[in-house]
Amino acid sequence: FWFLFIYSGTIFPFQIYLIPIYRGYSELGLYDTRIGMILFYTAICIPFSMFVLRNFFMGISKEICESAKVDGAGDFMVLIKIFLPMAKAPLSIVFLSQFTWCWNDLMFGLTFTNSPEIRTAMSAVSLLGKANVPSLMLACILVSLPTILLFIFLQKNFEAGLVYQSK
Repeated sequence: FWFLFIYSGTIFPFQIYLIPIYRGYSELGLYDTRIGMILFYTAICIPFSMFVLRNFFMGISKEICESAKVDGAGDFMVLIKIFLPMAKAPLSIVFLSQFTWCWNDLMFGLTFTNSPEIRTAMSAVSLLGKANVPSLMLACILVSLPTILLFIFLQKNFEAGLVYQSK
């Protein structure tokens, strides 16, 4: 039940939530705060992350867990020593896709922030305008570097996760 309840948040486009979240943030004093942005991006990323990771963990056979418990491992040790190493591929898919979405987000970054210290990278680039094109292009390159470096670092696990998810 809870999985379907949380995953139902992806039925509607994220833009539908813009006005209610803006009003709630204004009333709670979370507008233009770092904690407000962290809470928003975390909440938006939970349904997709749950979907990918739940499907992966549901596909693991129960015999693996049972054999580890027979060997004397507790639940926490089974999670740390067996499941997490097996889950490197789906974790890298979730991390890379969610990081890319949050990093490249423009609409929510412009809507929920006003001060330059809290503004997201893409919203800061969008406010440069079209007057100085070389500076704008340099800013675009600099903003895309973290995503490119992260993909290069996680490429092996990312590709393995895509192959696993296609089976």
